[in-house]
Amino acid sequence: MRKKDDPETAQLQDDKFRRCHIERKEIELSKNTYVAHEISISAHAFEDIVRAIAALSLEQTRFVTFKDVILHALERYPALKDGHSAALETLLPVDGPVRIYVRLNSKDNAAVERLKGELNAATKAHCGVRETLIFCAMLVAEGEFSACKMQMDKVKL
Repeated sequence: MRKKDDPETAQLQDDKFRRCHIERKEIELSKNTYVAHEISISAHAFEDIVRAIAALSLEQTRFVTFKDVILHALERYPALKDGHSAALETLLPVDGPVRIYVRLNSKDNAAVERLKGELNAATKAHCGVRETLIFCAMLVAEGEFSACKMQMDKVKL
């Protein structure tokens, strides 16, 4: 009986594998990078996020996350409308002791950065990623989208 460490056995195994034709397929994997945002927000901003999650959950009849709320707002909201910058300024400042972590892929993060640029151009106050994410929650929580607006009548905090 031969042992695995025996060089002759290793040669036999190599010969066995050489007879087999191995088809190599190269699969192109898209390398998707992620950006993790840690934001500190106020209790009121947290309530807006909770209301947005509740509204979108009711609309979609499934539990959603804050990330889902952000992506929903970005997808359905291509550009700023009149009065949105003023509405955001009434919420400011949104910083506080509540910490939230959001992980976005590079494509979604680019959309957040685009919206952040538009908000900075439209408002007098500085808008960072934190303010932009709260703005997305505000759009959904306050019923910017008609389906969410109808559902928010049912939500009481």
